[in-house]
Amino acid sequence: MKNFKTILIVTLILDIIQFIPLILAKMVGELKNQMISDFNIEGLADSAPALEVLDTMFYTFGFIYFGTVLSVLYSLRLKSIEGLKSATFVLFIVHLFWTLPDFVTLLSGGATHPPIIIMILTLIPVIGLFYVSQKGVLKV
Repeated sequence: MKNFKTILIVTLILDIIQFIPLILAKMVGELKNQMISDFNIEGLADSAPALEVLDTMFYTFGFIYFGTVLSVLYSLRLKSIEGLKSATFVLFIVHLFWTLPDFVTLLSGGATHPPIIIMILTLIPVIGLFYVSQKGVLKV
């Protein structure tokens, strides 16, 4: 698993899978309502300003994730080992800090983190990107 392309493709697939709920929440009202009930914040569903903030949050996270997916796609086009190591290290940092809030919430006893299986899936790109940024090889 030292191949840059393999790790970047796995990262891309997992990023897209994590991106889908944000898209569906904007397109399917029932999914958005389910997410709101999962947040377990009293009065959220009845507050128009709170729902507007939630929509803005979904847009913001969606655009951040879209930018991340495009960055991974661009990294797949790189041909030099130095460029790939730099790109995968930067992507490692982005993915690490994207996942950290969930783990901090879990460790501090909060209940607003995603399911554990999703959190484990978010660690796969973090670990893979760090590994190839340090020990990756370029397969032709």
